[in-house]
Amino acid sequence: MNYAKKILLGLIAAMTTLTVITPSIVHAESPIDGAGSTWSQIAVDQWRADVARQGLIVNYQGVGSTAGRAAYYQGQVDFAVSEIPFQKALRDAAGNIAADETAAAASRPYAYLPIVAGGSSFMYNLKSNGQKITDLQLSPITLGKIFSGEISTWNDPAIVADNPQRVMPATRIKPVIRSDGSGSTAQMTAYLLSQAPTQWNYLCERANLGSGCPSTSLYPDYDSSGFAAQQYSDGVANYVAAPYNEGAITYVEYGYAKERGFPVASVKNKAGKFTQPAAVNVTIALQGARINDDGTQVLSGVYTNSDPRAYPVSSYSYMIVPTTEAAPFNASKGAALSKFIIYFLCAGQQKAEQLGYAPLPKNLVEFGFDAIRQIPGAIAAPPIRECSNPTITGDFLVDKGTGTTLAPGTDTGTGTDTGTGTDTGTGTDTTFAPGTDTGTGTDTGTGTDTGTGTGTEGDASGIPTPGIAMATSVIIEESGSGTSTTVYLLIAMIILLIMFAPPLVATRLRPSVKK
Repeated sequence: MNYAKKILLGLIAAMTTLTVITPSIVHAESPIDGAGSTWSQIAVDQWRADVARQGLIVNYQGVGSTAGRAAYYQGQVDFAVSEIPFQKALRDAAGNIAADETAAAASRPYAYLPIVAGGSSFMYNLKSNGQKITDLQLSPITLGKIFSGEISTWNDPAIVADNPQRVMPATRIKPVIRSDGSGSTAQMTAYLLSQAPTQWNYLCERANLGSGCPSTSLYPDYDSSGFAAQQYSDGVANYVAAPYNEGAITYVEYGYAKERGFPVASVKNKAGKFTQPAAVNVTIALQGARINDDGTQVLSGVYTNSDPRAYPVSSYSYMIVPTTEAAPFNASKGAALSKFIIYFLCAGQQKAEQLGYAPLPKNLVEFGFDAIRQIPGAIAAPPIRECSNPTITGDFLVDKGTGTTLAPGTDTGTGTDTGTGTDTGTGTDTTFAPGTDTGTGTDTGTGTDTGTGTGTEGDASGIPTPGIAMATSVIIEESGSGTSTTVYLLIAMIILLIMFAPPLVATRLRPSVKK
């Protein structure tokens, strides 16, 4: 056998070996492009990184919900992400109608599907006697006064009344608002319109928008407001986090404050309790949401949810997906998009809590599966029982009883725990603000809390309620191997070197024979 044949056989053997050791390499799908919400971007970026290891390329630009919706109906992207649906009367900063988005989007039919739930938090930078304040409490009315410019110092009587546990400094308040059109602003202004109408009207009038102006994606402003306007969620969060911006406060998705290690205010809910935007509180609050037939949300019941654990400024965001092959979409992209959606509705939700969000409950996952069926070229969603979303697997639970594990130092009022359950959790519960009085309820549960995060006891039967509250583990299940294709190629190269380097070297060193 001549040397060329040996090389050929060696290459065949090497390729066969490579095929054997790389059974889980996933062929690259058609890349898909999206744009929109920065409120959701932390989660979206994490999920994009997860599926990229499987050969699925998802490009995403966090440009704000308003710009993302426009990019969709202008045919610039395959999907958009937004906290609010298309608006029939999108208004500019002056309050004038700037666009009819619903009419503009009619040429490119779409469906809404939920993507992630979370709490709009109030991240702040505040010190007292040189020490960082981490237990700030704010009622809806006080929030309205801060974000309308009605009050200007942190020791204002309204803030002092919300914070009897401490002496407030005389530092100037620096409210930080979004300068771009955003779903975060739309959610914030809708909350103020509903829960602090007097303060909202004050802002509308000062901004020359007239009393009773509607909620808006562009935050109202006026010359003497004292507001600092910054672009995108990163922009407002970075402004507040800057050491020279003491006294600053902004509205932003909780994950941005969590990333930067900054505190967020506990917000007073309908039950009179000050709560944090922890995953359990967000999920409980969203039980008060009403879901329309098209998947959009009505949040008035969230703001007024009477559960003492509810975080009142909670919501979920939507992905806007095409239901036809109008350009630039096609069936090949539909297959890729559906795979991405199935990932983030199921396994991807396991990362929601650690990123500062809350996993979507089963009913919203099912709604998302229904929307997938409308996407051209989509693959079939799995049976709901096979979806590894923690609200479906049972890893995200809350008890049916009234007892709740509290943060250290919390005043539990006159309530008596007569349950036989044992709390062995080692984590810290951020359900209530420090110093919160949880009332006079009695816990008669017999369940056992063994979580390492935020523990809650079981109901009287010891059976947890699935699909409601606290994640106890984060284990990402991804289809196929997470091992990089590059690693396998390196292995193949090493095999080729081992097989062919010695004979090649020997050939070079062999003395030539003269005839």
